[in-house]
Amino acid sequence: MKRLGIYVNSWIFGDTKLEDIAKRVAKIGFDGIELVGEPSKYNPSYVNKLLSDSNLKVCSICGMFPGPEEGDLRALSHPEKKEREKAVEYVYRCIDLAKGVGTRSVLIVPSLVGIPQYFESKDVDLKRAMESIARASEYAERNEILLTIEPINRYEVGLINSVEEAINFAKEVNNSYLRVMGDTFHMQIEERTGIPNTIRKAGKFWYQHTHIADNTRQAPGRGTMDWKEILRALHDIDYEGNISLEPLPKGASPYDARKGKIPAEILDKELLFGLRYLRMQEDALNGSE
Repeated sequence: MKRLGIYVNSWIFGDTKLEDIAKRVAKIGFDGIELVGEPSKYNPSYVNKLLSDSNLKVCSICGMFPGPEEGDLRALSHPEKKEREKAVEYVYRCIDLAKGVGTRSVLIVPSLVGIPQYFESKDVDLKRAMESIARASEYAERNEILLTIEPINRYEVGLINSVEEAINFAKEVNNSYLRVMGDTFHMQIEERTGIPNTIRKAGKFWYQHTHIADNTRQAPGRGTMDWKEILRALHDIDYEGNISLEPLPKGASPYDARKGKIPAEILDKELLFGLRYLRMQEDALNGSE
């Protein structure tokens, strides 16, 4: 089995400076970062030099829906056209950032994270999101950057909860640069046949990126997920993407992380544990083949 690229998503560091994130990530031993989707914060040339000097790469741009500022919804399914336009323009900027830092994909969510209610109804919101994402996909195609739809559990979003729903949505849009991804924390809630079977069913073409956390939302190995079988499933489909850790230490929430409330020593300890555990499972899987 080929060695997977293992990265860490930079949003869990909150407002920590990228220079400090790079030092910490390199010291722990990751291959690089998934860069939080805030294009106005980054100069691609500077990012490239900083990460190159640390022997790190960017695996993806993690679109954030909504944005960090009040009123910055980035709502691709919003009933008001001007709000949908702002959301599409935001995805365009994330695609530009992806191209500038030499990465392969941009994560998108068709509805707002943390707000499972519909603007109007599921069908109407899906139609509006589909129109917005179709336009964004055309721009992604021109720039040869993949858009990956992230399904999120039903308690946090209202539109796309499962990998199958994401694939069906992408098929309706009908652009080969629109694919899907999975997040193991959300998948263990929504995927009835289990995570490995879901990955295999999605297959190599559709399944392009993975966020990683255990069923407790902590680092891999802190909960009950069978990580060897998850890694085996990625191997079985000849997975082309990378995996990006999003662990939260015990007692922390995504909102704590985004606000930078997790102490560095606690977060780094969790990240080191997760990285070592995944590499150990990967080595065991290779040894059994």
